Amino acid sequence: MFDEDARYVNIGVKVDQPGLASYSKDPTNPEGFEVQLARSVAAQFQQRQARLINITSQTRESFLLENQAQMVIASYSMTDPRREFVDMIGPYLRSNTGIMVRSDYQGSDDVHSFHGADVCTAAGTTSVDLIKSELGQEPRTVPSFKDCNDMLSNREVSAVITDKIILEGFVQADPEFKLLNSEFGSDGYYGIAIPKGHPEECAAISKWLKTYIDSPEWRIHFSTYFPGVNPEDYSVGSALVDAKTRCTAEPLAPSAGEQ
Repeated sequence: MFDEDARYVNIGVKVDQPGLASYSKDPTNPEGFEVQLARSVAAQFQQRQARLINITSQTRESFLLENQAQMVIASYSMTDPRREFVDMIGPYLRSNTGIMVRSDYQGSDDVHSFHGADVCTAAGTTSVDLIKSELGQEPRTVPSFKDCNDMLSNREVSAVITDKIILEGFVQADPEFKLLNSEFGSDGYYGIAIPKGHPEECAAISKWLKTYIDSPEWRIHFSTYFPGVNPEDYSVGSALVDAKTRCTAEPLAPSAGEQ
């Protein structure tokens, strides 16, 4: 998975999600919980450094399959369809689905109050199907949540719907938005994705991650990037890592990656 003399691990992150990963302070150096996680994971492999690569929700799998990234840490929910193409280690966070609106919104908190209204989410996310199921309608989909937020700001949509932890970061970064006091769907679990066929590296990441998420360090990092948010609402335990991690010995067959 890594060249012997390589100093870096190429890790895909989404840099438009404050709290998780964004250029909120330094335009050349992203920061956030997932950025911290990426740097910590890279250091487990002979103290390599993380080389962060900008990706979107739609390009997470393709960057791994095309060897443009060696890992992806990008609010990547662990699902069986995704495990057909990549190995996923985790979780390191969990989140239900939330609703973000403009701060002047005075309507109901119930998700069904948005039936018939235009709502936005990012293409390639699990939120797309969830919105179809809950509201019986197609959401507006765009490449990044920044595009959704721009549409919300311009009153082109009534709400942005996605994982609540992502929305927590947006409302902290921009007082123009607020998070409704409701959530729906089932918890999604974020995992670290790597190409199939690297069981030693997969096991090493899993072993480190179990120690990390049960340590005070996880809560310190969470509270650093999500101040005022209750860590217990999004925390996971090491038993879940054992239950949900999948490490495969064989690489993905070329025909599977071409589908």
